[in-house]
Amino acid sequence: MPEWKYTNKQVKKEDAERSLNTVKSACFHCETHNNGCPISNAAGEIKAMMEVKE
Repeated sequence: MPEWKYTNKQVKKEDAERSLNTVKSACFHCETHNNGCPISNAAGEIKAMMEVKE
């Protein structure tokens, strides 16, 4: 199971996928993305968490 680095909580893959989809749905679809976008950052961190090999 992936681990959320901020709480060290083990997360079911299905829950992580659901969270990622929710965060992505909050996107405002700006013309450009930058490192300061909290929505993009959150989505990236969830995706990275899911890609960690166990």
